[in-house]
Amino acid sequence: METRRRLLIVNPNTSTTITGTIAARVRLQLGDRFTLRTATAAFGFGYIDSRAGIAVAGHAVLDAVARALAEGDPPDAILLACFGDPGLDALAEACDIPVVGFAEAGLRAAAALPGPFIAATRGGVWREVILELAQKLGIADQLAGVETIDHLTDDPMQIAAFLATRAREAGAGRVLMGGAGLIPRLDAIAAASDVPVLDAHRAAIDKLARCAEAPDRVQRPPPVAVQVGGVSSPLERLLVRSGLASPAATPD
Repeated sequence: METRRRLLIVNPNTSTTITGTIAARVRLQLGDRFTLRTATAAFGFGYIDSRAGIAVAGHAVLDAVARALAEGDPPDAILLACFGDPGLDALAEACDIPVVGFAEAGLRAAAALPGPFIAATRGGVWREVILELAQKLGIADQLAGVETIDHLTDDPMQIAAFLATRAREAGAGRVLMGGAGLIPRLDAIAAASDVPVLDAHRAAIDKLARCAEAPDRVQRPPPVAVQVGGVSSPLERLLVRSGLASPAATPD
């Protein structure tokens, strides 16, 4: 009997409700093809909407993954479940495991289609983050704008009408939507919109499955180990194992 591949879902905020929403979305899309584990940030913010929150979430992500690795078998791929991907580069640096982020996967999927697109989410800070990520990925010329919908209610019709108008004004042929809190309403928003709506979560989950089934191990230059202190024991062990940190000196 073939052993199922293992996936780890990491929620950078402290909301276990959001973790459950994301896990349910993964199970709906992938069925029982994979063994699924979840990890929720043990510290930080219940909702990330500031640069400080993003910085704390990056640490929390590393810590949550380190604890998960210490407690069970390593996954074949990791999903960083936040549209903004806090800590993604650090996590990829510290783990010899493919890491997929909602934002990066969604942006790449949207940019693979012809013509410009706009992105949309909740939380003002993510507008800047998504623009910066598009620049980093080399697709800034296709991203016609990033809209935040904090001023709108949760009504799918209202959100769809607003984003369709903004897309037409920007000359964009589609809208990329992301944000774990929007997952329960995304299908309704897409159905109500007369402009195609792409689901960043769907794109990331598809990529997650591909990475787990055919891992692509990225070769990086050997890191320079330096002393680390004040982090949790599981995180220290992960950093030492990755070569980023040197073991703490043993007292005489």
